[in-house]
Amino acid sequence: MEFEGSSSVVTGGGNGIGRALCLELAKHGSNVAVSDIELASAESVAAEVEALGVKAMAIQTDVASEDSVTSLADSAWNGFGSVDILVNNAGVVPPTGPLFATSAADFDWIFSVNVGGVMNGIRTFIPRFIEAGRPARVLTTASEHSLGIAHLGVGLYTASKHALLGLSDVLRREVPEHIQISVLCPGLVDSTLWKALERRQDSFGGAGEVSDTVGAFMQHIGMSAGEVAQRTIAELSKGTFLIVTHPHGIELARERWDSINAAFSEQAPRFEGDEKWDLNRIQASQ
Repeated sequence: MEFEGSSSVVTGGGNGIGRALCLELAKHGSNVAVSDIELASAESVAAEVEALGVKAMAIQTDVASEDSVTSLADSAWNGFGSVDILVNNAGVVPPTGPLFATSAADFDWIFSVNVGGVMNGIRTFIPRFIEAGRPARVLTTASEHSLGIAHLGVGLYTASKHALLGLSDVLRREVPEHIQISVLCPGLVDSTLWKALERRQDSFGGAGEVSDTVGAFMQHIGMSAGEVAQRTIAELSKGTFLIVTHPHGIELARERWDSINAAFSEQAPRFEGDEKWDLNRIQASQ
């Protein structure tokens, strides 16, 4: 599926990777519905998208609300006539600190947005893509956290991003062939993710003051969001499932694999006939 003449919906499109993906899709000829919890940010990016010669819409959306995501889908379909690409990009990160010191409100916030928001997108858009029967794409922004790294101080974020890789891996095996599923696992990116607390919904405790100078510095030295977007759209056009951008991530994945391999070698080595417990084989045979 070519991007020229397509229509895309990007959540969290008002800043960072989301904004960069909106602009990159527009450069490839896709109309873009810029969705963000902050309408002013969405409107600003929509103006940038329109300046690239395609149609744009700015839609205020709280991805943690299924009703809000349904309204987003309705607006995009009504405005463009169809939707071909969903980018589940909206995400938040909590203030840094050990897991045992996190609050129930932070847990609810992180998982409601990072995981619940993606699920709301899946439940809302996938059935419409199936019914339309047209080639469609779903791109979900996860993280290098999904690949095995244990970033101290952001355990809830790490867990939520692990979940997104798992969801995407299952989803790609469940949808019809005309729907492509991709998951983006970038490393450190220059963005305003560290300021997510300023945009926290009232239902999760409301906005808070951000004083994470370390997070601000670290993200400032990250890869540019524009470069991440360029790499992502290039792989999306190829139908790639796992999209990575930061070369050092291979070491994170290798460390995880080495520990898994060692555990099985020592505790549960393969033997003839052990596939009798292979759930995928059992399901396939039914």
